[in-house]
Amino acid sequence: MSEKEIECPKCKNKSVYIEHPDEYEVWLKCKDCDFFLGMSADEWHRIHNSPNLDSKIKKMYEKEHGITAGSDKKCRLCGASKGEKGFLCLCDKCCYKLLILVIVIMVIGSYMVWMALL
Repeated sequence: MSEKEIECPKCKNKSVYIEHPDEYEVWLKCKDCDFFLGMSADEWHRIHNSPNLDSKIKKMYEKEHGITAGSDKKCRLCGASKGEKGFLCLCDKCCYKLLILVIVIMVIGSYMVWMALL
């Protein structure tokens, strides 16, 4: 276990603990979510005494998982966190609702045009 409280990059709780499975490896795990970050012991010794440890861990996690810096934005419609996915700053749920709305408008519009031609 760690003496320091480390903030989890995923759930933002101070619940990350450190495991040393062997002398060459260090694992960072969160008690509250499925966060896992493995690194070499040399990498860990380089960063573990720095004052901005949380931000360095967050950068390493984002780099490993291919998350861009702006991906922790909120959905424009519902305000939910969009996480790693999303389109036009919308969560998947709102994207599906928007797609259904567009399809309904297209069906109604085509029906109105069809009725006008008869």
